[in-house]
Amino acid sequence: MVYNVREDSSDYKIIQILKKNARLPISSISQEVGVSRVTVQKKIQKLEENGIITGYTAKLNSDSFSHKVKGWILINAEANKEEKAIKSMMKLPEITGLYTTNGKWDLAAEITSTSLEGFDRAISALRSINGVLETETSLLLSSRIGE
Repeated sequence: MVYNVREDSSDYKIIQILKKNARLPISSISQEVGVSRVTVQKKIQKLEENGIITGYTAKLNSDSFSHKVKGWILINAEANKEEKAIKSMMKLPEITGLYTTNGKWDLAAEITSTSLEGFDRAISALRSINGVLETETSLLLSSRIGE
């Protein structure tokens, strides 16, 4: 069963509140949405059971960690070798996300490293993977929204 969340629903409002602060007390969420605490608890449980909410996470201050260099590598892969190439890419610890795309590029890899030298080594390792035909790299300079 597909569970759709309309933008004008209390479920949607609850999701938006939790995206901003998943540690907010149920009583605060109920006040903001205008429904009882019990209703909020039941709605959150239903959203979790239906796979709309799949987990909760902590947002970290990136200045507190050594991973400072981030970027994207767009990748064209050889069609009959793409799955093997993906398995090899997943072994690179610097790849923190790997996505299929449409358009000119087949894949987009998010790379995180402690230094430009480490980032460069990750690019070289990725480019040496059998099945990777072409890449284009962009460094992420700063975040304007989100992490």
